[in-house]
Amino acid sequence: MILRPYETHIAFRFLLKGRGQTALLLGGIAVGVAVQFFLSSLIGGLQLSLIERTIGSAPHIYVLPPDDLPTSILAGEGATVDSRRVPYAEMTEILSWRRYYDFLKGAAGVTAACPVAGGQGFIERGGATETIAVKGLMPEEGAVIYRFDRNLKAGRGDVGGESAILGLSIAERLRLDLGDRFFVRNSKGGGDTFTLTGIIDLGSVQADAIVFLSLDRARSFLGLDGVSAIEVKVGDPFAAEALAAGFRGEFSRVKFESWQERNRELLTALRSQSGSSGVIQFFVLFAISLGIASVLGIAAVQKSRQLGILKAMGVDDRGAARIFLIQGLTLGLVGSALGIGLGYAIGAAFLRFFGTGEFGLELEALNLVVPAVLAVTGSALASLVPARKAARLSPIEVIRNG
Repeated sequence: MILRPYETHIAFRFLLKGRGQTALLLGGIAVGVAVQFFLSSLIGGLQLSLIERTIGSAPHIYVLPPDDLPTSILAGEGATVDSRRVPYAEMTEILSWRRYYDFLKGAAGVTAACPVAGGQGFIERGGATETIAVKGLMPEEGAVIYRFDRNLKAGRGDVGGESAILGLSIAERLRLDLGDRFFVRNSKGGGDTFTLTGIIDLGSVQADAIVFLSLDRARSFLGLDGVSAIEVKVGDPFAAEALAAGFRGEFSRVKFESWQERNRELLTALRSQSGSSGVIQFFVLFAISLGIASVLGIAAVQKSRQLGILKAMGVDDRGAARIFLIQGLTLGLVGSALGIGLGYAIGAAFLRFFGTGEFGLELEALNLVVPAVLAVTGSALASLVPARKAARLSPIEVIRNG
C-alpha cells in the first residue's frame, strides 16, 4: 500500500479536528493494552511461582521399580511370559541401579542424576516423635537436585557417616540446632543416632519433613540391597515428559515418571488460567475494536461532505479508504505506546505496594509487545468498516444533498 502525503495530512487533520473523540479512543486503547499486559504478567508470574514451588527443588524425572504385571492363573504351559516381568526383589528396589545411573548422568538434556535410598522413619527427641522421610543420596548430585546452595539455611551440605541434613520445620518443632544429636527409628523397629550438620528449607512443611543421609548410610539404615529410585534433573522442566518417554523406549525393567505425570491437576489448573486469560484479553481487544469502528464510522458520516469534495477533486476510492486506515493505525500505535507505559507503571506499583514475595509479575518484553501488536491489528481491522464506507461514497450525491 503506497501512501500519498495528502492522505496522511487529511487523516491527521480529521483526528485533530475531533480532539475529544481522539483522546477517548487513545485512552481506551491505552487502558486495554495496560490491562492485557498486567493480566498476562500477573498470571505468568503466578504460574512461574507455582511451578517453582512444585519442581524448583525437586526431581523432574523419577526412575522407579516397575509395577508388578499380573499373570493369569489359567495360563497353560505354552503361554508366553511378559518380558517385562522381573524378580520380586526388583519390585521394591532397583538392584542393578548403576547401569541406569551411568546412562542417565550422560544423557542429553539431563543436568543431574542421583540414586536414592528412601523410606519412612520416626525422629525422636526428648519424648517427642515426628514422622519423617529418610532419603539417602550422593552429596554432589543431591545438592544439584535439591538446590542445597539456595535452600540450605544453616550449616553445610555434606552428608557422610553420622552427619545428617534436616528439614527446617522438623528442626524447629524439635528445637534442634547445628551439632545436636537426634535418634531416628526405621520402619523395622531399629534405629540410630545422627548429628545435625545442616538445616534445609524446601518450601513447605510437608517437604521439610525429611532427613538427608549419605546413600550408603541410608541403605544400611533402611536395609536395602539396591536403591529405591533414581532422581533426575533436566535442563528444561517442560521437556521432562518427552525425555521420560524416550527413556522408556531404552529400558523396560524400570518405570519412568515425569513431574507432569505426578502433577496433572496442577497442569490442568495452569491451562485453565491461561485459557481464561486469553478469553478476557480477546474481549478487551474486541471492545476496543468496536469502539474504534463506531467512532470512525460516525466520523465517516460526519466528514462525508469533505470526502465528497475530495473525491470530486480527484481523490480515488482507495485514497479515501486509506485516510481511515491511517487513522486506525495511528490510533493503534499511539494508544499502544501509551498502554505499554501505563501497564509497566501499574505492574511496578503492584510489586511495590502489594508484592508479598510469594509471587511477582512476569515483566517480560513479550508480555508488552503482544498486547500492543494485537491492539494495532485490531485498530487496523476496525478502520476497515469506515474505510469501505468512504470508498463507496458518491461525491455527486453528497454534494447534491448538501
